[in-house]
Amino acid sequence: MSVLLDTAVFMFAAGREHPLREPARAVLRAASEGSLDAVISAEVVQEILHRFAGGQRHDDGVRLAEAALHLFGPVLSIDHRVMRHTTDLAGRHPTSRARDLVHVATCLTYDLEAIVSPDEDFDRIGEVRRIAVETVGG
Repeated sequence: MSVLLDTAVFMFAAGREHPLREPARAVLRAASEGSLDAVISAEVVQEILHRFAGGQRHDDGVRLAEAALHLFGPVLSIDHRVMRHTTDLAGRHPTSRARDLVHVATCLTYDLEAIVSPDEDFDRIGEVRRIAVETVGG
């Protein structure tokens, strides 16, 4: 069964020195080598572009988004079903960020096993199991 990769995996892998940089790179290696059955959604690509937009690293963001599309294409759609799940989740989790709820809704809609993420907020939502980045691909 597949897992969804959170945008943070890409951001840490491509970012400056950080304790999660190498674990995030290991996750992407495991996915590219086939030992981790991972997918991404259109929301992940949008978030990558958004985080780099308008800044000095805009071109880096475009390259990272293109690499994600190449490695994980075709990406999962964020369609009406996903957004229905998102609004349902928002009603139950009013303090959660919308982008996190979209990721959880994507997992529920596409019957994904878990989300790989360093973000412990997913633990609080609890509708989908979170796999910590540092526990994958080592």
